[in-house]
Amino acid sequence: MKSILHKADGTVEVFDDRSLGEAQLERIEILRELTTQELLKNCPESTQQNAALGIYPPERCEAIKSYISACRNEYLRCKALILAAQTNDEADAVQFVAPPGPEGI
Repeated sequence: MKSILHKADGTVEVFDDRSLGEAQLERIEILRELTTQELLKNCPESTQQNAALGIYPPERCEAIKSYISACRNEYLRCKALILAAQTNDEADAVQFVAPPGPEGI
């Protein structure tokens, strides 16, 4: 578990007794949640399903599919960095950079 202690003198102590594997799994789960939130914020499930079924015009379907693919690729990029991390701090430092949402959906 990682905890932060704010001392009266203004200093901060961080205690991290997680193993590297635990830190990596925790960060990957956070990353998975961020990716899902980002996808749903810009492209609700019903929109994703309609695009997959080809209900929208081809350009719109392609924009939605490209956005989903970009989110997935960013997730995979971050996951690889987390799994390659040598320390808990390295794993915790990996940041998800959300791709721009599709226009006009």
